[in-house]
Amino acid sequence: MGTPDNQQASLASPTPRNGGGLLSLFNLRPGEVAPVLLAGAMFFCILCGYFFIRPVRDAFGVERGMSTLYSLFVATMVASLALNPVFSWLVGRFDRRVFLPVAYGSIVLMLLGLATWRTSAGNEVASAWSGRIFFVWISVINLFMTGLFWSLMADCFGPDESRRVFPTIAVGGTLGALLGSAGAWAVSGYPFELFGNELFDLKLKLTAPQMMLVAAGFVALAGAASVAMSRIRPRRDPGTAASTRRSAMQEAMDGMRLAVRSRYLLFIASYIALLAVLATFLYFTQNSLVLAAEESESGRVGAFASIDFWTQLATLIVQLLVTARLMRWLGVGWTLALLPGLVLAGYGVLAIGELSAWSTAAMLGAITVIQALFRAGKYAILRPARETLFTVLDRDETYKAKSLIDTFVYRAGDTAGAGVSAALSAVAL
Repeated sequence: MGTPDNQQASLASPTPRNGGGLLSLFNLRPGEVAPVLLAGAMFFCILCGYFFIRPVRDAFGVERGMSTLYSLFVATMVASLALNPVFSWLVGRFDRRVFLPVAYGSIVLMLLGLATWRTSAGNEVASAWSGRIFFVWISVINLFMTGLFWSLMADCFGPDESRRVFPTIAVGGTLGALLGSAGAWAVSGYPFELFGNELFDLKLKLTAPQMMLVAAGFVALAGAASVAMSRIRPRRDPGTAASTRRSAMQEAMDGMRLAVRSRYLLFIASYIALLAVLATFLYFTQNSLVLAAEESESGRVGAFASIDFWTQLATLIVQLLVTARLMRWLGVGWTLALLPGLVLAGYGVLAIGELSAWSTAAMLGAITVIQALFRAGKYAILRPARETLFTVLDRDETYKAKSLIDTFVYRAGDTAGAGVSAALSAVAL
């Protein structure tokens, strides 16, 4: 179903200014402080845990060379499609007060299991398979974790509130991602440097399984925060929860039907898929440069973590100084249009470097800057603006159709981008 005109108007309508002091700085109103702080803390834990092990995932993805990376992207898309019926069924059957803590608790148990498997892998084949499965699993689960979080936020805050509070909530996630990236960089043994000067050398070095255990602790805290959030912010629109038991496939088809029937959701899905294609080109370029520069697993983990760190630092600066004001000045539509232009500019810089035969170190530095700017726009500007679009939807659209878009559609775009990147590499060879 399409979005009514009055709902579209609610997204574009101007927001009245609030009081002075910190409330004015963060564009909040008195009754919103506690739920926004809790939401920010929850997002902090989710992204801190994820970005602490994201470099591990990326290092596992290239440990057998770039040739296996495309197959891992295909496996990720297939896994996303397979999990969507289960997810939709659970959402349709259980209240979020039950479903969210169980979902995050399950992720904790899976992390513990994967850490145990990686530690006990007795040969190279078992180690390789544990790395591949971890890559696919964390790539899928990351989207479900963040998708669940933003679905909860869309369920707790209305359209007017979301335009003001989502950028502030996103800052909590960026702080978590910044700390997680810095922590992964520090414990990897990779030099922690700024402009060629080593800042410090943390004596504590962690293996990949140990890093998974730390991440599990943060996800557990996020699950606890979801329980508290459901208590202080009851469902904004109860909607019509399913009163009869339905199969997983029926629930999944509901999400697909809702997405296909609504031109509004189709435009959102198309935007996300196309942007994922562009992002994957950058990701493959980044991974090939890191693989060429670093021979050891710990070195690759540290290199990926350093890129993530500078990315999240840039994101934090943009969020604090730009995002909320940009959405008010330009509106959601023009804000969403900025990122594709930034990606194209980045491709232009990389093309110049390739034609000018820049060194591997220079290209790695360039991709670090480009990724920092791109992801800063993605996390600080795109994500809050995009999530605002879902606040005008009902409960089924918010959880079921949005889940399909956030996971399968996004990963389909990833896979398409990976396929084109692999094909171009093959042609170049």
